[in-house]
Amino acid sequence: MDFMKIIESLDEALYTVMGWLVFYPLTLWRALVRPLAMMAYADREVSDAPDEQYDDAIRPPLFLFLTLLISHGLEALVAGRNPLLTGTRGLAALVDSDLALLALRLVLFSLFALMMSLFMLRRQGLKLTHSNLRRPFYGQCFTTAPLALMVGVATLLPTFHPSHGRTAGAVVMLCAALWYLGVQTVWFSTRLRIGRFAGFRQAVAAVMVATILFTAIAVMLGLSAQ
Repeated sequence: MDFMKIIESLDEALYTVMGWLVFYPLTLWRALVRPLAMMAYADREVSDAPDEQYDDAIRPPLFLFLTLLISHGLEALVAGRNPLLTGTRGLAALVDSDLALLALRLVLFSLFALMMSLFMLRRQGLKLTHSNLRRPFYGQCFTTAPLALMVGVATLLPTFHPSHGRTAGAVVMLCAALWYLGVQTVWFSTRLRIGRFAGFRQAVAAVMVATILFTAIAVMLGLSAQ
């Protein structure tokens, strides 16, 4: 009986991983070209039964995790072992494995999804509860994942060519910022029924808070020096 349970578990695990090969690129493409539609999709799916949610896409938090896993893999392939993994000063000593570094990056980029969600709930006047926060947070994971991937690619480009790579990296970083701010501006504007400029101010404020928290954690861990 135990052997059959193992076989059944392997069967489900294999299908899940193979499914990622199909649905991950589809989800990434949809998140890039139709981010607002994907956010609305996440909003609808949260209300469905657990076994019926995200039937044609990757679940948002998992999508963000897989994206960071790909970015981390690219870094390991192109740049080698991250210097932070050998750090022994202060909190950097806690990041002693690739899994720990991946978990750290997941937390750092999730700050953007969290701040956007909190700003939205505050402006909507909704009570801060798990159910109210989950709805916008899941939608934000769909937009944070492409941002994380673009930032990861931008930081790797100087590895190929110090001069041109830095220029190309700066261009990719600028495109990522403009794309993300544009999406969030329309999201705030549409959801709150306010003007584009007011939506832009909300998006910038949320990004600034998330960036400050991101930078504070990075500095404590010595990431800024890597």
